[in-house]
Amino acid sequence: MNKKFDFENEIFINLDDLHEEWRSHAGKRKKYADEVTHLEKVKQKAHEKVKVVRSQLIKEAKEAKLSSADLREAFYREHNDHKVAKDNQIEAEYELGMAWNALIAFDDRKYALQDEVKLWIKNYFATPREERMVEGGKRIDDSIKGEKVEKHRKGINRKRRGT
Repeated sequence: MNKKFDFENEIFINLDDLHEEWRSHAGKRKKYADEVTHLEKVKQKAHEKVKVVRSQLIKEAKEAKLSSADLREAFYREHNDHKVAKDNQIEAEYELGMAWNALIAFDDRKYALQDEVKLWIKNYFATPREERMVEGGKRIDDSIKGEKVEKHRKGINRKRRGT
């Protein structure tokens, strides 16, 4: 993808500024969607270029009296023009794949933003206004706790057995 994209910073969600994140999300996603569309066109052109080069080289191979299809294929596959066109096609497909991944990440970002807003609405991020000092409360001695748990367990088992 081009240098005009700063994926790492654009995908980041600032939890302290959710309204701004919502406002700018659609624009950021559109930029990546436009890039996907552009790279689809580049990929198609690269694919067509490979086919044109292959056709031209097969024509040259026929003129050079290479009779079998295998010889013609070997001729065009080893030719530098075909290699360059094929490399360009592979690069275009790679760039398109990376752009698609970024676009999918922006869709995931949208869902994450939705969830963050839901949490914010429900005051999930609420914090105490003043610092609270919590003192240790009443502690249950482990021996007493063990006796109570054992007594409770025996009562449940008695009910289960019906005795």
